[in-house]
Amino acid sequence: MAKPEDYALVDQWRAAHGYVINTFQIFFKRRIEAMNSPAEFAQRLKRRNTVIDKISRKHPNGRPLMADVTSMHDFAGCRLIFPSIKDLHAFRAYVHSAKSMANVVHKLRHKPDKYDYIAHPKTSGYRGIHDVFSHHPRPHRRDGAASEPWHGLSVEVQYRTRVQHAWATALEISDVIDGQRTKFDLTENDRVRFFALASEILARNYEELTNSFQEFETSDLIREIKILENRLNILGRLEALKQTGDFEKIRIHNVLNIVKTVNHEIILRVETFKNSALAIERSTELESDPNCINAVYVRAENPAQVRTAYRNYFNDPVDFVKLLKDVL
Repeated sequence: MAKPEDYALVDQWRAAHGYVINTFQIFFKRRIEAMNSPAEFAQRLKRRNTVIDKISRKHPNGRPLMADVTSMHDFAGCRLIFPSIKDLHAFRAYVHSAKSMANVVHKLRHKPDKYDYIAHPKTSGYRGIHDVFSHHPRPHRRDGAASEPWHGLSVEVQYRTRVQHAWATALEISDVIDGQRTKFDLTENDRVRFFALASEILARNYEELTNSFQEFETSDLIREIKILENRLNILGRLEALKQTGDFEKIRIHNVLNIVKTVNHEIILRVETFKNSALAIERSTELESDPNCINAVYVRAENPAQVRTAYRNYFNDPVDFVKLLKDVL
């Protein structure tokens, strides 16, 4: 059972990563501009409840998923969304290039293909590529060492195409409205199977990729997912979901808070702040509210990109529904 001091430690560790988010916001913004890339970019700080949940989870054999918060590399997260796999690979190659990394002290903490879930999708159907960078900012002044306390902290960068992002967003929204945890389910059931099939169908039809369910023809996958949809009505509930949220309120520093009302409606409330510290403090406070389903600090220079990158907070699964129904 977690103690108050355990929660305080998690909150302190999360807050420390606010500096990391700011550093990498500048890092990626400059590279997007240098390449004139069509990437949509936003960032978020991992929720306290998600951290506690992740630390508490275990593998089927009973072994803890991770030892402690210091082994979690995604407290600070960046998300880049691209029109195509070609655009994604071109931008990521530039980020890793000698030109891009000249005079940069941040370091990739793994081999470049370690988290390539496009070439090797997860069994859940998740696709995308992740990079984990070790954060080593330069001092603010030549003779200063003010940035040293943040050296070595990690940031996880997610690269997705719009198709892959539509799938991931729909899964998260579906879990929220149905009270499920498909995203974290380590065993197969009908919901897990539905989303895994959907991911492969979308990959084959829109991205010319076939790297899961290779023993099945696409027609077989479509036949099976129709049977599951008749049983589960996942697409039906997603299609009926109304878009919500105070989109016009979005600024640079935001807390997106999904709450359940007294009428059991799920709505989004947007709060804006002058700086990251105030926003992080507020998101932590909201997580203690029993009506709060999900609250997260999100930073972005362009409000429209927050809407795109965090569609799950705006109850917006329209892309996934249209993409899949056009195939079915």
